[in-house]
Amino acid sequence: MRTNALLLCAVTALCAGCATLQKKPVAATPPPVMPAAPVAPISGTDLDQANTEKVRVGESLKAYPVGRYVDPHDPDVMHEAHVVYRREAGANWNLNPNAPTVVPLGPVLAVADPAKTPAPLPAELEQRMAEQNQLVASLIEQNEALTKELAKLGKEISEMRGKNPEGNK
Repeated sequence: MRTNALLLCAVTALCAGCATLQKKPVAATPPPVMPAAPVAPISGTDLDQANTEKVRVGESLKAYPVGRYVDPHDPDVMHEAHVVYRREAGANWNLNPNAPTVVPLGPVLAVADPAKTPAPLPAELEQRMAEQNQLVASLIEQNEALTKELAKLGKEISEMRGKNPEGNK
């Protein structure tokens, strides 16, 4: 009996050592989170991608593939083939936009494109341009008249050669 009691005590001690009491913290479940409503863009804070290029030009990057090479500083080291990326031009402000600019004119909006708006010319320059246009028109008329005259003379020469097949002897 004593052996059984001793054996029972040993088993109980071993089991008690393995199963220690640990107080597990009770985790409070957080309340369910409601999905946030989509945030409307606030005027004056963000620019969409299409308008960003009108205001600022992004940086320009180029990739250069490099083959295997020996390190110039350490001839015991060889670099495997890889790509080297280089920034060719940094980002900067777009000072010459090509897009038309909307100019508010009170209740009406007008599109002002500086590339398509002719600059006002002084009256003297406009007069000289008109004179030059008249000179060019008269030169074109004279050129057409001379072309007709040359064609007529060429035709007469060919007729004269046709009448005298032996030529001028």
